[in-house]
Amino acid sequence: MSRFPYLLGLLFIYAPDTSKAQNLIQNGSFEEHGEQKCLTCNMLYGQYPSIVYHWDNARWGCWLLDKDYKRCSDDNKMGNPFDRLSPKEGKAMIEMGYSPSCGAKEFMCASYLTARSTQPLSVGQLYEASFWLYIESSKRADPERAKHIGIALLPQNIEYRIAGGNKKLILPLLSVDTVIYDAWYQVKWRIRPLCTSNYFTIGLFADEKWPSSRNFDDLIYYVDKVSVAEIPTQSAVADSSIYYCSRYDPKTLGVSPQMDNQALLFQNDTFVLTDAHKTMLDSFAVFARKYPDLVFELSGHTDSIGSKNQQLSESRVHAVFQYLTDTLKLPAFRFITLAMGSKESFRPNSTEEGRVLNRRVEIRQSHLDQPNIFYRNALKAVEEKRYPEAFSFLNKWVLKLNPGYGSGMIVQFDPRFDVLHKDKRWASLNQKIRDKYSKFKYSTFSFQLDSMRLDDRSASGELTYMGYLNGLNALSGYQQGLDSVLFEMDPLPEAIIQKKYEQHLAALRPMLEKTSWPKKSEFGESACSAAFSMLINSNNVVECLKWLPALKKTCEEGEAPWIFYAKLYDHCNLALGKPQRYITVVSVLENGELFIKPWEGDENSINELRAKIGLPLLSFKVVEAMKKLNERP
Repeated sequence: MSRFPYLLGLLFIYAPDTSKAQNLIQNGSFEEHGEQKCLTCNMLYGQYPSIVYHWDNARWGCWLLDKDYKRCSDDNKMGNPFDRLSPKEGKAMIEMGYSPSCGAKEFMCASYLTARSTQPLSVGQLYEASFWLYIESSKRADPERAKHIGIALLPQNIEYRIAGGNKKLILPLLSVDTVIYDAWYQVKWRIRPLCTSNYFTIGLFADEKWPSSRNFDDLIYYVDKVSVAEIPTQSAVADSSIYYCSRYDPKTLGVSPQMDNQALLFQNDTFVLTDAHKTMLDSFAVFARKYPDLVFELSGHTDSIGSKNQQLSESRVHAVFQYLTDTLKLPAFRFITLAMGSKESFRPNSTEEGRVLNRRVEIRQSHLDQPNIFYRNALKAVEEKRYPEAFSFLNKWVLKLNPGYGSGMIVQFDPRFDVLHKDKRWASLNQKIRDKYSKFKYSTFSFQLDSMRLDDRSASGELTYMGYLNGLNALSGYQQGLDSVLFEMDPLPEAIIQKKYEQHLAALRPMLEKTSWPKKSEFGESACSAAFSMLINSNNVVECLKWLPALKKTCEEGEAPWIFYAKLYDHCNLALGKPQRYITVVSVLENGELFIKPWEGDENSINELRAKIGLPLLSFKVVEAMKKLNERP
């Protein structure tokens, strides 16, 4: 019996020969791919199809591994699976994974690999789907994890990475019925669709009950020789098929589909749109209007012949942009235009076939959202001294932000907007940001905590030095290929930073005295995190010890994450000259080795304590560092 009531397994009676059936999945063995400059290149921003032809990786994970690729030093840090196994066929395979300890409860960090079938899978027709699978064993892995590897057939491609993470989407899947470790084996399904499907996805999928724990090591598995084939059958009652329908509605789950990259091909040395181009753009506009919050990139490209390729790519992308905005009346702010010239070729320029595919304008869904775009436009308006427009874009930015997550406050700490502070419209903008906190019981405290947290990060340079994905560059809509330099702020002197920490602790005390430890339901997650950061940054062990029991009680109520308690407990112990209990204080030396300050117990006892409060088990690297430190005289 299937795990879903609408998936029905039937007895196997008739077994037709499928060895000669046409594979509806292109590049199923991953042998066709672009030039690899590094293992992580083309992993983000929808560029995966340019390196692994005909496949999409949902913008995360899914490493292409080719035996002929010569690794650089950075690549070698990731480990080389070819030391343990070879592709099932040919030279290439795909590495996929799942990280239990990543993200909050509603998120799941797993990789997904999707291909569009060469023709729709029709209702009532019989298909055989298969791929070869290699699952690496691990003594400390979730025993249930491999059972959730499987496939999903979808009517449209979907976006698995939502709001900065992999949303835990529960999809009707067909899971593997047999789990074998450390060996290649083939997994197969006989399927009769109950609804038309266009996309085939391989991945590791959640359900209502799983995952239930994050206290396990990561899962690594490999995929090769993917196939979906239509097969003949004499009887729908006697072919051992599974009746299947995805029943997936993006609107119901509040997410948007992931659009396939689209390419408009041009004749040599031209940029004029043809009737065929306009028909494609008309069809795209229907999709864009259906999902008005999405942002798209328009990138113009040429082949390598000629000397005016940059100008020609600009003309091509401008022609497409103009048609979408002037003729089809789509808002201009929904598009980012990139003129790439002959860079980032889609196929090698050594053949005419490759050059034809390189003369294109590509439309792809952007990793940026509308708040990013409004913030970008506001910065540009300030740079060009168009201040009324800057306020217009910032007001739109605030309107689109999710309430209570602290990101609205960041505009006050971005020095690029300092010139606007004396304008009377700045006070109105600040009030709109403050209004975002009105949903919380302690809205004033929540607003103050987020302000102080960002003041801390601004003073120490963390807003830019911790990586653009966590700071101003992310909110500014940093665009690879368009922005060549990341924005940075120099940290203030250490004495001034410590003075700020003391001032913020003084402001935090009366809040804690009135409300006890902040609960995320009453303050918001960002403000709850801010209180923890300010307390631990103060280095005031008396205050930390005073509020440690209150934090523990709040964690027990599910209103704060246990990692805060573990870190504060270890911080206090180390400050008092005692060993840490949970090993949350780990530093990285200049040679890349881990250094761990004194701890109590051993690997097993510490893992037991961590597991009791839902923390993941100690990583392999930490355990190895513990052993090395124990061996030192």
